[in-house]
Parts: sequence; C-alpha cells; structure tokens
Amino acid sequence: MKRRLKSHNNNFSKFTMTKSIQPYLLLLPLFVMVALLFGYPIYRIISGSFYKIAIINGDMTFVGLDNYKKLFSSKVFLPTLWLTFRYTLLAVFFKLSLGFIMALFMNSELYFSKTLKFLSLLPWALQQVTVAVIWKWIFDGNYGYLNFYLQKLGFISENISFLSNPITAFFAAAFVDAWLGLPMVSMMFSAGLSSINPSLYESAKIDGAGVIRRFFVITCPCIKRVFLVTLTLVGIWTFNSFNVIFVLTGGGPMRSTETFILKIYEEAFAKFNLGLAYALSSIAVVILFVFTLIYYKLDVEEEN
Repeated sequence: MKRRLKSHNNNFSKFTMTKSIQPYLLLLPLFVMVALLFGYPIYRIISGSFYKIAIINGDMTFVGLDNYKKLFSSKVFLPTLWLTFRYTLLAVFFKLSLGFIMALFMNSELYFSKTLKFLSLLPWALQQVTVAVIWKWIFDGNYGYLNFYLQKLGFISENISFLSNPITAFFAAAFVDAWLGLPMVSMMFSAGLSSINPSLYESAKIDGAGVIRRFFVITCPCIKRVFLVTLTLVGIWTFNSFNVIFVLTGGGPMRSTETFILKIYEEAFAKFNLGLAYALSSIAVVILFVFTLIYYKLDVEEEN
C-alpha cells in the first residue's frame, strides 16, 4: 500500500512539474526567434562599439572605451542628443494631440466621420520617401505651394525659405513626421474610445455632467492605458525617425535637424567610422530601453 501511495505521489509530482514547465516549452521557439532577431543584433552593436573597424578589409582592433570617450568629449554629441529629444517631444506632441482630435471626430455621430476614417489612412498608403519628397516640394522657397497660397491669402509678402532656416526647417520636419504618424495614433485612440461603454456617458448626462466634465471623468481614465501604449510606441518610432528628415533636410541647415539616427548614418556611411557608429547605436539602444522600462513601470502601476 505504501509503495502504491509513493508511486502515486511521484507520478503526481512529475505531472505537476511537467504541467508547470509546459508553457515555457511551448514558448521556447518564440524566445529563440526573438533572441536571434533582436538579441543577436543588439549584441553585435554593443560588442562592435569596443572596436575600431576598417571598412575595406573588415579588420577589427580592440580599443576598449575609446569610442565612447570620443563621443562624450565631442562638441556635437550632447547638442545632437538634446536636439533629438526636442524633435521627439515636438513630433510626439503633434501626433498625440492631432491624432486624438481626429479620433474624437471619427467616433462622433457627425456625417463626415466615415470619410475622415478613410482620409486618415492616406498617409499610410504612401511611402515615407514619397511623402517627404512631396512635402519638400510644398515647402520649396521658390516654387512651393505653401508660399503661393500664403501670398494669395495675404499672410506674407515675399517667399519664405522654410527648409533653409534652422527654426522653420526643424518645425517643418517635425510636422511632416507627425503627419505620417497620424493614422496609427488616430486608429489606436479611436479603438480606445469605441471600447468605452456608452451607458457611462448617458448616466453622466442624467447626473448633469457637462461635456468637459464627462471628458475628464470618463474619457481620460478609460483611455489612459491606450494613451500609455501609444505614447511609448510613438516615442520610440519618432526617436528612430530617419527617412523624413534625410529626404526633407538631410540634417541641415546648420545641423538644425541632424538627429541621433542621422548622426549614426553619417558616422557609418559618410565617414566610415563604424566603431563610433556602433557606440552611438549602443547609446540609442540604452535610451530606448529606458523608455520601455518607464512604460512598463507605469503599466504595472496602472494594473495595480
């Protein structure tokens, strides 16, 4: 009897152990794929930052932290990083504010809400490089449509070289980047707004709550989770923005739009300094990882 009981306990413990390990075994292929697609490139970036790499023959000479010392002692590094943060904040502000306004109209009962949903997808239907070329033509200081209509409406008396002035070029690049990101932001906010129970608004109306009161008491708390997810994704994508800036301004004028990603491109493919480019990329990975940790912390606090 004791042997049978002992055998039964052993079988039960094995079954329990197998059942606890089974989810991880099923997820193992996914972990391996993620490690190969993301882990290995990150490893190569970080390890390459400690070498001086000859682009012609591929010779690698270990230099330790020399690449990082060059970066932190450079007069361009901190201004470029600060410019990238300012560009990201401005573009993300445009994307979130305009995208949320679009989502409110798309979820309203206005007659053009369906048309707005269709029009909001147009930026996604075009290639980023194509969009940047079109906007570059619109912003042209001599033949651009923006100057033409501003003069027709009487706002300006002579042409403005939007992409030749550091300030206007910075705002122009951020605006075009935001225009491209509006479809994703508006759709995410629209999904969050459509998930709110309409009975909440009806109850608030009965209690005498106005539009502003309903917005801050019902709408904002209900889409807080969606806002955090959207903010994190949009922040990471905007920080990594390259196509729009490269085509529109090329980082100029006077480095006024040369963000961190364009600096990496310059070091790798213009100056062929791969070690320094790897070091810049490693810093970018750390910054984006910090963004993700902040989002995770906020998300956990929201769940609790």
